[in-house]
Amino acid sequence: MGATSVHKEAGVSAAEYFADYFTHGTIIASGTRRDPEYVGGSYDWPFEFYAAVRYDDGHPHAGEVFAFVVLYRVSPSSFYNFTYKDMDETVGPGAYHAPRRVLEALTPTEHEYANQWRARCWANLELEEAKPRVHRGDRIRFAEPFTFSGGLQTTTDTVFEVIERDVLRLVDHGLRVKIPGWRARSFALAVS
Repeated sequence: MGATSVHKEAGVSAAEYFADYFTHGTIIASGTRRDPEYVGGSYDWPFEFYAAVRYDDGHPHAGEVFAFVVLYRVSPSSFYNFTYKDMDETVGPGAYHAPRRVLEALTPTEHEYANQWRARCWANLELEEAKPRVHRGDRIRFAEPFTFSGGLQTTTDTVFEVIERDVLRLVDHGLRVKIPGWRARSFALAVS
């Protein structure tokens, strides 16, 4: 599957860009997500856009709602600054983090791949919603160990204190570490 590169005006969101994408469909719910595992240059798609699209009157499937998934990247210094790969749920997209509002808007389907994709999205959403809410000063433990530059290694027993968005402090060492997107990882509150 190929990708499309276009010029998108600055300040136009993915939702705005795709609002008129469908000839006989209307986006009724959407959400955008930055892949927290993305490391610059590692693969092509750091962003994910999800939409629930309802077929309009006049379409043979009028009233049905399906999921539309777009993987994309932005290149601000290029004229063709918006590159995307679009697909629907029936092709089994590899992005499984549709927001609740999109999943709840979908109408039932008998398509095998679409149902598998929806099940995986619901499972990821349940895992995400089960995570505790944390604030600055809270202490947490991760389900997996980390190895930082300089050789510092942690274990699943290592306690981190939340300092700011991507900055945590190792309680035993007093060292501050940066873990981008750490909230997307599996963690639990550390019992004091």
